[in-house]
Amino acid sequence: MQNDQRAERGPRGKYSKLICQGCRSRKIKCVLPSSAATSTSGAAQPPESSCERCRNLELPCIVERTTSGRPSARGRQRQSTRNLRSASLNPSEKFDERASSPSDLEVNDYLFSKDNDAEQPPPKETGKSQPSQRPGKRTMFRAMIDINVFICSVLEKDVKFGSQLIHATSRWSQPLPDLIGNDMAALLDTQLSWYRLFLPSIPNLVSLRNRLVSEELSSTTPATNLLFALLCLAAFETADGFAQQHPITKQSLQLAVSSFGQEFMVSPPTHRDSIAIFLFLIEFRPTTLATSQFVMHKAVSPEIYIHLAHRIAERLSCLAQRSAFFFFYLKTPGNSEHERCFSYSVEALKVISLDCHLEGLLSKTVPDLYEILDQIQPHIDAYRHLLSLCECSPRTIFHVQWIMGFRIMITSLIEAKENWTMPKKLLKTVEEAEKLSMEQIEVSRLFIEYSVQKEGGEDIPALLPLLRMRFYRISAGLCGLGLFYAAVQQARSTSGENHGDPHVQPSESLQIVDQVAASVISPPDAPGNHLSVFIERFGKTYPDKLIRVLEAFLECTESKLDGIASRAPLQQLVYEVIHVCKNLVENNFVQVRVGGRLAPSFEKQLELFSNCAKCIGKMRASSSKKESAFASGCVYVACSKIILGLRNTLERLKTEVEKRTHDAACDVPANTVVSPGTTDCSLINMDFNPNSWDGWNLWPEAGSLSPLGTSMDMFNLVPEWTFESDFEVMNRFAFR
Repeated sequence: MQNDQRAERGPRGKYSKLICQGCRSRKIKCVLPSSAATSTSGAAQPPESSCERCRNLELPCIVERTTSGRPSARGRQRQSTRNLRSASLNPSEKFDERASSPSDLEVNDYLFSKDNDAEQPPPKETGKSQPSQRPGKRTMFRAMIDINVFICSVLEKDVKFGSQLIHATSRWSQPLPDLIGNDMAALLDTQLSWYRLFLPSIPNLVSLRNRLVSEELSSTTPATNLLFALLCLAAFETADGFAQQHPITKQSLQLAVSSFGQEFMVSPPTHRDSIAIFLFLIEFRPTTLATSQFVMHKAVSPEIYIHLAHRIAERLSCLAQRSAFFFFYLKTPGNSEHERCFSYSVEALKVISLDCHLEGLLSKTVPDLYEILDQIQPHIDAYRHLLSLCECSPRTIFHVQWIMGFRIMITSLIEAKENWTMPKKLLKTVEEAEKLSMEQIEVSRLFIEYSVQKEGGEDIPALLPLLRMRFYRISAGLCGLGLFYAAVQQARSTSGENHGDPHVQPSESLQIVDQVAASVISPPDAPGNHLSVFIERFGKTYPDKLIRVLEAFLECTESKLDGIASRAPLQQLVYEVIHVCKNLVENNFVQVRVGGRLAPSFEKQLELFSNCAKCIGKMRASSSKKESAFASGCVYVACSKIILGLRNTLERLKTEVEKRTHDAACDVPANTVVSPGTTDCSLINMDFNPNSWDGWNLWPEAGSLSPLGTSMDMFNLVPEWTFESDFEVMNRFAFR
């Protein structure tokens, strides 16, 4: 009888290869009805194919592969077993692109200027659960002022993102120098040019490997192993065809990064390697160390990495006042210590900048900003001395110009916060900062060209487009900053409340659109109508400034560095592109709702959106397909899909406008001519009652409501309310 029961159970060593995420997180037995009918695409299973526990508790059952238990076949080699403990690294599943990309509806949930009360298109049949309700106003507000929150919120609703997470289930034991030889390390190091351009503190792979081989305990920490594996993996995914030639090595590196990463995040060593790891994760691979799909979308935002990097930098005294010897070497190019001190200086200022932007610059008080200014001023003085010597390499000039912008951003913000209740001084502050931003484009070109002629180098094709994009972005952001403060001041003048309060209240920010509309309707010389001055000064040029940012980014992607195709950092470039695209979409919605027409540059915007999405999508791992990269948590592909979602929103808006225009033309009398440029809103059946603007009254926009015949083009602006972490404004004291 006992033998019969054993026969019914099947042979020993046969274990399940699938388990749902809910059961795995609780380490309990998972009973699936049939593995043949179960899908591992990342979507919730239907009730008939859900596991017993999820079906009984009415929980979503998302099934993934597992290798728990011993293997069913004894003939498998031990080495292969060790390398393939975790989930399958090269899945053969084919994904539906529509299902894996954020739907237009999900992107629209975070567009404030869109009429969200209007009829929405029916959701696409993508096999994923639709949100039960739209996000709250606080979440939508945070998504508007912080692009990290916007991206995380959109990706949170996509069950495909991170559904094939690579996660090591046991500790990595093989020495990394045995996996990556000295020759291979030297070859891989040549693929890190773009990473090292933005993060000069990244060590050489050969020297890093030598530290791992060394018996000196002081030179090696758990962070050293992770940094070496992380950089090698990044080089593998950058080099064309390298991953196909060494697939087992790449898989081993993926498992090593996951294993070392779990140990590292529990207790990061107080070492410079830890700071380098955090900065690399922030800018290029934020989802690499995620251990669950449930937190994959949150890993896109770098708050935890910034906190840890700042804490370790403080422990190492990297952010405190440095010694006189440090700045002596920093000011003296050509000596052996200069490069090391310069990379440490760039690293420290980057940590300060990221921490400063962590909760938004508008939330910082004036004393906080002065404290930050005191921290960076000694470095700024040293950089000025460096440029005065005219002996800097193009790369050094690039870093100096990039970092010195942090100072003018802080000083401009201090002046704006101190003077924002005085419209004339605020206008002067914004104009001066905008002028300096434009001047620095020419300053950067002159310094780099002179350096190339004197020192030689091939960096100029890549460096100048990057600096142009930076300063175009700064100029556009400053326009929004001035309008934001002017609109809040207008609201206070109207309501008679909060006079003298240096802090902007949330309730005041909700009135910005109403204030802009009222300012447009009122005569420009009306008492207290200070907002119209800002609209007249900055409104017409704002969309063009945003378009220039996208054009400069596309020029950056065409550049190569040491023969390597562009790899853009997320915080400094890619997220900024999404922010610009989102602002252009908002601007078009406002123009349609207020003026009844699209922006004059609408078709050009569509083309730029497509090109930017295509270029960003190409920055994924060279050996992976788009959908498999998205499922594994590639942020570049995710950003590309979000931009395409924004573009699709513009396409639908165009269709809606054409339909309304056609319907309006059919309703008017026969002797009435409706031209494409008409601003008579009564002819297109649109309601412009200010009381009905509740769906988009957080965007400080204006339109052709003026009875004075003001051109619609004067009010094409959607201001920025925050500055992203590494796009600071250029040095106020420009080099002339």
